Amino acid sequence: MTSMLGGVRARLRKDEPAARFLDRPFATVQLLILCGVGLLGFGVMMAVSTTIAAAHEGGGSIWSQSIKEAEFIAIGLVLFWFAARLSPRGFRLLAYPVLGLALVALVAVLVPGIGVRILGSQRWINVGPLQLQPSELAKVGVLLWGADLLARKQQLGTLKRARHLCVPLLPGFVFVALLVMLEPDLGTTLCFILILLGLLWTIGMPLRYFAAVLAVIAGAVTLLAISAPYRLQRLFAYTDPFKNAKGSGYHTVESLYALATGGFFGVGLGQGTSKYWVPNANSDFVFAIIGEELGLVGCLAVVLLFGLFAYTGLRLVRRSVDPFARLAAGGATIWLCGQAVINIGYVTGLLPVTGIPLPLISAGGTSLLVTFFVFGMLVGFARHEAHAVTAARRAHRLGRRSRLERWCRIPLPQPYVPPKRRRVAPPMTRSTAPSTRSSAGVRAPAARRRAS
Repeated sequence: MTSMLGGVRARLRKDEPAARFLDRPFATVQLLILCGVGLLGFGVMMAVSTTIAAAHEGGGSIWSQSIKEAEFIAIGLVLFWFAARLSPRGFRLLAYPVLGLALVALVAVLVPGIGVRILGSQRWINVGPLQLQPSELAKVGVLLWGADLLARKQQLGTLKRARHLCVPLLPGFVFVALLVMLEPDLGTTLCFILILLGLLWTIGMPLRYFAAVLAVIAGAVTLLAISAPYRLQRLFAYTDPFKNAKGSGYHTVESLYALATGGFFGVGLGQGTSKYWVPNANSDFVFAIIGEELGLVGCLAVVLLFGLFAYTGLRLVRRSVDPFARLAAGGATIWLCGQAVINIGYVTGLLPVTGIPLPLISAGGTSLLVTFFVFGMLVGFARHEAHAVTAARRAHRLGRRSRLERWCRIPLPQPYVPPKRRRVAPPMTRSTAPSTRSSAGVRAPAARRRAS
């Protein structure tokens, strides 16, 4: 009777629409595209809604921000297409060139005359009509390098020692973080910390070592936060932002007023007024404008989309057979979701203000381009899941590949082949050495007797 009931429950669960969808070979790809399109849709709506306020602040045309957003989206789609076509091996080949280029750019941005200083921070480089931020490229470089490094060590079986797990991974991250802090940019440094924690968590670092790394990171972030006067003021404003509502607590107070004005359904898209005085309403505090114009419903939709992305990223980590793809997907998921948590946290007053953009929603820039590339990378990894590879190769054999795949020239995914481990010869022991000499000594008299 119990087995019968268990079979009925399993059959009912199998027949559920959600279960049937998640069992499809390309479900991870479709979920990633759904998350990306949904979040980008919010970004486009907010770019159009805040374009007049951005023009009033910057002094340009009223459509300048919308045009700039469209340009970055066009470039981002090309990056997404390029990344979605690559295999995990292709990303491993890109790891060191991207990291090297990022390090050169991080050093160049600190040189007077090359780096552009805005509001006391030298973080940007002018590349033609675009203004790019090298630290965003460094995120991708460090992610790919760290995943490739840990994957190689895992395949060699050397991760059982803490020294091999931490070196050179931790010194490399510290070096890049120091370059970023020279700009200075604590918010981007927190993103590097998220990538590091994501890699260590995905590789399965022992809990005692992981707790030690967390303690060291917490101490370092605390020292960095209190080392600069303006960061220390933000910490004091976090405890009571209304105490200095016109000073250090101004950002938090205005964002809270904007969220409170929206209510449940909001005042309507484009009808909000807080964007005219909320600082960085089109970038760092865009979530406050979503709360005012789209209300609690819009905020919950954004949170649910990021939650769906977190689930999809972890699903990809669990289903990937390539160690590099598993590590890179885990680090990217923790990075983007953690960045969203920090942004929404300081907009709602739950965290101190740090100035981190909301992925795919904040106004276009280098962050948007990098996020497009990372989403394309995750889609490429999802295409190389074992079930997806089997289904794609079967469709190719039967001539049933979709038109979109043919039009976009998406190559056929290849199954993962684990590398062969190098066989190490066993060391010579003292017991084997004498036996060799003795056998030689036995053969020599026998040879002399035959000769005689």
